[in-house]
Amino acid sequence: MRFITGKGTRPGIDGRGVACSVGLAAFVLGLLAGCTPSREFLLKRSTELGEDKNYVRVLLIDTKERISISSSSRIKISDLSDRRVLRDMNKGSVYFYPERLKRPVAVESWNAPLSVNGTAYRGSIELHSRMGRLLVINVVTMDEYLSGVVPCEISSGWNTEALRAQAVAARSYAYYHIMNGSDPLYDLDSTNRSQVYRGAGFETERTNRAVRDTSGQVLAYNGKPILAFFHSTCGGRTVDNDKVWSGQALDYLRAVRCPYCSASPHFSWEEKLTLYEIRQHLGKKFLGIGPITGISFKKSDGPVNLVTVEHKNGIVRLSGNDFRLLFPDKKIKSLSFDAVKTRDGLLLKGRGWGHGVGLCQWGANGMAERKASYNQILRHYYRGTTLMMIGEKPRGDETRKMARDRTRRVEYARQK
Repeated sequence: MRFITGKGTRPGIDGRGVACSVGLAAFVLGLLAGCTPSREFLLKRSTELGEDKNYVRVLLIDTKERISISSSSRIKISDLSDRRVLRDMNKGSVYFYPERLKRPVAVESWNAPLSVNGTAYRGSIELHSRMGRLLVINVVTMDEYLSGVVPCEISSGWNTEALRAQAVAARSYAYYHIMNGSDPLYDLDSTNRSQVYRGAGFETERTNRAVRDTSGQVLAYNGKPILAFFHSTCGGRTVDNDKVWSGQALDYLRAVRCPYCSASPHFSWEEKLTLYEIRQHLGKKFLGIGPITGISFKKSDGPVNLVTVEHKNGIVRLSGNDFRLLFPDKKIKSLSFDAVKTRDGLLLKGRGWGHGVGLCQWGANGMAERKASYNQILRHYYRGTTLMMIGEKPRGDETRKMARDRTRRVEYARQK
């Protein structure tokens, strides 16, 4: 295995590497067990650990390109397969290439974050090769992870209770995916496919305090963590989850009235869509789209849930959310809209921004400004849920089975 190092490096020395860095939480049900970064790393690192010290694995990058990892402090690189130390250096940069990485490695630093392609992250970094691509995974404590999520998902200047509500929602969402994730290497990714996570450089004191204030708290339904979706603005009423995505209707993600988000600049909106634009964006997903001859929108108790587009070569049907996501982020802001025919297309008149399911962030801030606590905010948007501490009410048999299953998936991935 070859590395290319920057200045300030020196040959590796004998030592002990990372055991396996599996982020598994012991949590509302009792929950999962796994390996963590090396004992030496945990003892010598100076970054402050939150109360929620369970580890989460976050996919940062999936690429065919070279990536760089650097630190202003000591860096140790270890082989994840046999714990052998490959390099130990005072500081500097290391470059990794997908075609040269034959076995997974862990990179750890002390007294300073690790920078991946110039972005700083707490915790350790793992690198895995999969089908010719390099997967860069940040192994970090839950509260450190959330400290890099909350300021990316909500305004740090908002009311403290709204920030706390967001922290609990984000923690619940993360633990849900730790329990139910299908990829053996990571739990979440760092984009809006999961939750936006930009590392240590985006942290703020106010959002860090909200994470600390709620440390270990999750929302549970029937003793399990919930899939705590959230969005910017609902426009007066949230949306049932099964009216946006296919799948099971979840009791705690039923639509609720929200008279609290009217201050949002996205509460109401208008947008023009030409028939040419619609054809152009449909053509990115469907082949053979001809000139459009008709378009209809079917609603289900509020949001648009089915779009039918007739064109000279046939008919295309797709969900309202799939239609919305064909366009740039701010083009069709939500599924709550009416369409008016114009000379060359449609005029959309809508309310809200985002999918509309779960917590309305502008509504949460509106409730907080009216003196609601974060627990009251969460109970309003996630009906029937309970605020619980990690480790509360363990159910041993189910917990042990999940831990075994998760460990098997991770070990299988490492062997490959």
